[in-house]
Amino acid sequence: MLVGPIFMREAMTAPRRVRHYMNRAGYAAGLFLLMWTAWQAVVGFQRVDSAGDVARFGGMLFHLLSIVQLALALVFAPIMAGSSISAEKDRRTFVLLLMTDLTNWEIVMGKLLGSLLQMAVMLAAALPIFMLCLLLGGASPDQVTKVFAVTAATALASGSLGILIASWREKTFQTLALTVLIIVLYFTAVVGVFGESQLMGQGVAGLIGDARPLGISASVWRGMLNPFEAIAAAMDPRAPTEFVPFGHVEWAFVAAMLAIAVALIGGAISLLRVWNSGGGVPTMAGEVAETIERRMIAQAKHEAKAAPRPIWDNPVLWREIRTRAYGRRPIVIKLAYLLACAMISFGFYLATIEDPGIGRIGIAKALVPIFVTSLILVNVQAVTAITSERDVRALDLLLVTDISPKEFVFGKILGVLYNTKEMIVVPIGLCVFLMVQGHLGLEVWSYLVTGLLVLVTFAIALGLHASLAYEKTRSAVLSSLGTMVFLFIGVLVCIFLILVSGVTGRFWQQAASFVVFICVGAVGMYAVLSVRNPSGALALAAFLCPSMTWWSIAHFLQGARGGDPLGSFLAIALTYGFAVMAMLVPAVSEFDVALGRTVADKG
Repeated sequence: MLVGPIFMREAMTAPRRVRHYMNRAGYAAGLFLLMWTAWQAVVGFQRVDSAGDVARFGGMLFHLLSIVQLALALVFAPIMAGSSISAEKDRRTFVLLLMTDLTNWEIVMGKLLGSLLQMAVMLAAALPIFMLCLLLGGASPDQVTKVFAVTAATALASGSLGILIASWREKTFQTLALTVLIIVLYFTAVVGVFGESQLMGQGVAGLIGDARPLGISASVWRGMLNPFEAIAAAMDPRAPTEFVPFGHVEWAFVAAMLAIAVALIGGAISLLRVWNSGGGVPTMAGEVAETIERRMIAQAKHEAKAAPRPIWDNPVLWREIRTRAYGRRPIVIKLAYLLACAMISFGFYLATIEDPGIGRIGIAKALVPIFVTSLILVNVQAVTAITSERDVRALDLLLVTDISPKEFVFGKILGVLYNTKEMIVVPIGLCVFLMVQGHLGLEVWSYLVTGLLVLVTFAIALGLHASLAYEKTRSAVLSSLGTMVFLFIGVLVCIFLILVSGVTGRFWQQAASFVVFICVGAVGMYAVLSVRNPSGALALAAFLCPSMTWWSIAHFLQGARGGDPLGSFLAIALTYGFAVMAMLVPAVSEFDVALGRTVADKG
């Protein structure tokens, strides 16, 4: 009972849910699938007679599984932790929790540990799979222990950040967006200060000379603060040749993450009721009275100064653009995004000064973080555009009006585009800058910009589709963001395996290696898209998205100099454009079916 009844309830009720076992089994099965795909891509059906070859494959597999698991923990831990509080705020039930005699410690720690319980179970399920790498000879028990320690510390620190932001902000969109942006800013700051050879050159520490803050070199500082550097150090069996706190970089990283987690949790505990209850008086009557008073004052000022604002022909779009539908301070999110983009762009500029002939990898390291961050933020805005209405019981009231499904759906889409316009304009502007500087040709620039717009549309359609299909905000957010994250990670895994296998010129050999990986991804995507109303179009889209994404990657990487980018662009644009239509057409033409208020005609 040290952490309170909230965590105890979650610990006792979680095993009663079917998804508790499905998630655990699905994660283990996914790692097995990744292991099989890696073997087929690297070894195939060849006979292996050398133990050294098996050991090299085991080391590569251990590296791949560790990076994938760390990325999943870094993404899902803050989402699960932050949504555990923000979902209650959207439903207006968090104030009831504050009215109980639960202490701030019990609320914060209960929510944090309860939300991370599922992740802890999944890590435990993955441990036997990682231990199989020992049989191949590519890892040692000490390395496995260090990798899991780094992953757990990363999940705890990022989850603590999600709890802190959720305690501060009042909307789910603000919580998730700020959490993602702060993580991006953190990585950018670490790389900017201590350097990274292909992105920010030597960093600030390198620009001012051989700086060694506290007697520690820049490379050790990167390992202590960057989880991916810490994972790389954990997989390196060599002993450090310079001074490292706690003897090893990975243990120094674990200590640093624990210190960060303690600071974040301490801030959330000390400020929980200050942020959420008007100076420490957690009463619903006080909150309601304060809200009524603010509205009366605002209405009086409005009537005294100007006439009532005219409402547009599409009231849904008017509300999305002209009101504070997503909180009172959205400018904070936009400023954080612009700051992150400015830091990444400036680092890339420094890298081009050191190496004017920077290649495609260097350009991708600047564009991919900005593109991925923009797509995630757009998707979060889209999924919360409807879940926020559902949580406050406004969606049902909106649906009994004379607003047509077309006005509702396209009003939401245009509203999301308007509210996230900075997340779309900035990446396009960066592409323009790269074209002007001569790093991109006009043809490649047009492919990048058009492809980005298609993927932005897909992110919006996926968010709206998930929010209509799932009644619970947390399920909708995890489903929508989970699909986006798994697509991104799947792309990186395919690129890694294709490059490692060294068969970039033999297309059909690659296809045989990845066929099961693609099919399982298609089944998983279909399960997400058709959770409520399956259709043939959604089934085709679920199959085409992973398969054509892999084809575009293999086509782009084939040969020594890469393939024609036009084929990859057309595959992505047409595939994800079709997926957008497969999700939007039912939302407009069969709106009641999409919401689950009725069923489709089976005849």
